[in-house]
Amino acid sequence: MKIGDTIWKWVDSRAHISDIPLRGMPEYALNVTYWTGAFLGAAFVYLVATGMFLLFYYRPGETTAYASTQYIMTQVPYGNLIFTSHQYMAYAMIFVVFVHFFRNYYLGIYKKPREVSWIIGILMSIVVITMGFTGYFLPYTEISVDATNVGIGLAKFIPTIGPLLASITFGNGTVASEFSRLLALHVVILPAILFILFGLHMYLFEQHEIAPPPGVEENAGKRSIPWFPVYLAYSAAVSFLLWGVVLIWSALKPLHLGPPAGSAIPVVPISEWYLAAYQKVVDFSPISKNVDYLLMGLIIFLLAVPFLDRNKSRAMRDRPFFIAIGTTNLIYLIIYTAWEYLQPGKNVAPIIWAPIMFGILGINLLIAYIFHFRYKKIGKSEEVPPA
Repeated sequence: MKIGDTIWKWVDSRAHISDIPLRGMPEYALNVTYWTGAFLGAAFVYLVATGMFLLFYYRPGETTAYASTQYIMTQVPYGNLIFTSHQYMAYAMIFVVFVHFFRNYYLGIYKKPREVSWIIGILMSIVVITMGFTGYFLPYTEISVDATNVGIGLAKFIPTIGPLLASITFGNGTVASEFSRLLALHVVILPAILFILFGLHMYLFEQHEIAPPPGVEENAGKRSIPWFPVYLAYSAAVSFLLWGVVLIWSALKPLHLGPPAGSAIPVVPISEWYLAAYQKVVDFSPISKNVDYLLMGLIIFLLAVPFLDRNKSRAMRDRPFFIAIGTTNLIYLIIYTAWEYLQPGKNVAPIIWAPIMFGILGINLLIAYIFHFRYKKIGKSEEVPPA
């Protein structure tokens, strides 16, 4: 008998790990496209670990935040690597959130019986992006403060609850209150909310299992792959892959702090890349002051889409309207983000933005319905006539 088997049996006899009620997976789940959620879990674990390390040295405050961040990056052993990888991992987590969202949206994962899982996933996505935003302020550089001020302005425009939300999130307007509120949100409140939502998400995941490919009936695949050791090993491989890539990139491309807040060096106030598209829409006159209505409408649509899309099929060709809306928003996200970085803060007249916005929507609707009716026609032509 191998030594590893002996050790495992001894540990299992004490800890009863094999008795943990996690069910196995069907064979089709051993595919990297099914594991975007595992990448998110790995990123969250890494951010918590490195965040705890950074808290040992970080000192919030108008006169101490920038200096303590600079101390971490220049004096603490491996501090620059940890700080850089923490920020890059946050970027990676937000990027995978978008990938996970669009992947599940296109595949119709929100359909029965996973409506609640979808809603929880949307809430988790909002929390992750908010965590990134609250952490961006903490080094207290000129650009992070300016970007946060842009965020405060946008938050105040949210219908009805905007001023109250801005007051709760950013305090009474003093730098001290901003630090206390944003640090508490970034380090304690939002991670706790995300952890609770993640637990609920995993519980529902266990109840309904991983969604089968489109066209495959629910519960058609047998859970022939046990969670231990295959599921656990696959999760570990995904985690180490992500951590390794981010650490290598952090070593090759370390971050450098910009000028501190209050510096005379001019900087262009621009949001982080994951909010740049939203900021670009703010430049669209005359809808700039109503842009939060668009955002709230999008969030409500995403929360309600499981109940709006009544087609039982998850195939994309059977859901032309919803596929067109998803593709339109994906193109908006890419184009508006690039536009904001190329022309930050530049006001855009309706004669420019309106044809682009409505043109993209119209083209996507046209293409989606062309494919829908084409496949529908092919399906009818292949039907066998009655004898």
